[in-house]
Parts: sequence; structure tokens; C-alpha cells
Amino acid sequence: MNNYILSFTKKFDHFFVQKEISNIIYLHDEDDNEKLDHVLFFEKDDGNVIGLYIRGMNPLISVNRVYDLDDFNLFASYEGVIESKENVKLRIEYISLFFSSEYNELLGFYLSNIDVSSSLLVLLLQDEINVKKNCSKSDASKLLKKYSNEGYITYEKNCGNDWKGMKKECQH
Repeated sequence: MNNYILSFTKKFDHFFVQKEISNIIYLHDEDDNEKLDHVLFFEKDDGNVIGLYIRGMNPLISVNRVYDLDDFNLFASYEGVIESKENVKLRIEYISLFFSSEYNELLGFYLSNIDVSSSLLVLLLQDEINVKKNCSKSDASKLLKKYSNEGYITYEKNCGNDWKGMKKECQH
């Protein structure tokens, strides 16, 4: 495991393992109500958030709400933003991280409860964050293959276990 992957596995341990997500918060431009597809927040049961922002290859992560501390510098581009929440109930007990096999790039991640009855697949597509709810692990893998031409490496963790890595190749 290289330092880049090690860094992300530590971040995901800290921010996501055994946390409970209650809402996905999407932001919209206050002026035209257009959805900001490059930023996303997960609201935990305790009211705190985990924010993701992507412009280019890798996401930034924040624990601050946009109006508390604008870590992603959104107000340089937008006069104001409006939050819209989508209710989800997810206790994160399984995580898969998908890394490019050629570059130091996080392509996406999959979060689920232990029996996969509730899950989120988050794809990081250069300047867009795409979320799919309640898909199986195999459906998540199929979707990822659609967006990854060079192949990817999967690191997965069940709660209580260490990270395990395995290589998967795209079949084009």
C-alpha cells in the first residue's frame, strides 16, 4: 500500500467507519437553483457533517458546514447556496475504496451496512460527484468499470477488520 492509498484509508477510517449517516446534503446555487454537482455533504446522526469537494482528480474532505467555515471556498464563486437534504439511514459497517490502477486517484467509494440492505456508491468523476443509493456490490463494480478505462484497485474493510487490497481490471 503506497502512502497515497494509506492516507485515504486512514481518512475513511476516521470519517466513515461505524458512523451513522442520516442525510445526504446537496447544495444549490441561490441565484438560479442549479445543483452544485462537485460538492456533497453527509449529515451524521449527531448533526455533524462530512463534506466532499472535487475539482480534478482527488476530493477534499471537510467536517465544517458551508456556512460555518467555507473550507471549499464556494463563496468565491457563489453569492449564496441552498441546502437540500435527502434522507438516508445508513450505519457504515463495510467500505470499499476504488483507486485508479495507473494514477494516484480515488475513483469512488462504496459504503454499506453489514447485510448491504442499505448502501451508497459515490463516484468521483473529475468535476462531478455522482451518488447511487442502494446498489449491490456487484452493481457498484459494474458502474465503476463503466467510468474507469485503465482499471482500478479495490481496498475494502468490514468493521473490525483491517483494510484488504485486491486488483481488479476493467474488461473493455
